[in-house]
Amino acid sequence: MTLTTAPTPSISDALETRITVRDFLDTPVPDDTLQAILSSAMRSPSGGNLQPWKVHVLRGEALARFTEVSVARTLAGETEEPTFRAYPSPLWEPHRSWRYKLGEDMYALLGIPRDDKAARVRWFAENARFFGAPVGMIITGDKRLEMPQHMDIGIILQSIMLLAREHGLHTAPQGWWRNWTKAAHEQLDIDDGHHVLVGLALGYANPDAPVNSLRADRANVTEMVKIYE
Repeated sequence: MTLTTAPTPSISDALETRITVRDFLDTPVPDDTLQAILSSAMRSPSGGNLQPWKVHVLRGEALARFTEVSVARTLAGETEEPTFRAYPSPLWEPHRSWRYKLGEDMYALLGIPRDDKAARVRWFAENARFFGAPVGMIITGDKRLEMPQHMDIGIILQSIMLLAREHGLHTAPQGWWRNWTKAAHEQLDIDDGHHVLVGLALGYANPDAPVNSLRADRANVTEMVKIYE
């Protein structure tokens, strides 16, 4: 399926055309569009109406400063203690194979062979640039939150991604930022006792970027759903 950049007329269409975009145009997102997305996303449900999220939005010079620091630290090989691990270890089947195939498909589109470690590091640093998106978001939550509230934060993340598609925009959800949180704590007004849970790149997808043709495989309904009658 080719990249769709037109606004979507329905939630079904937004889900079908949403992909993780890893190359954005530098076209600015209009203020009213961004405000509409964020305002609607605030209607996302949460258990007990706790609304456990804080959304930090970076644009313009603030985004440039933030990504400059993040890229430099990534390329320098700096490491930090992650907020949470990205995956269980060891990862079991079929999840291990799904993850492996996604990575191999992506690097094939990028033309980066497995043994070109330097190129892979440079590409890895694109995370620190929010893949060139004109809007970057860091979502934080109180360290006292528990698993149900983390699920709620996933809900608002999904809301923002689907609302972006409604406006002809695309996104890249980035758990990557849980591994490099220092820049966020240094440059953003993060509440005491909060930590970074996820990032999000948002903007107009580059239709000419080969990597944006990547469409991750999905299991079918019969594999993942049991219906009881």
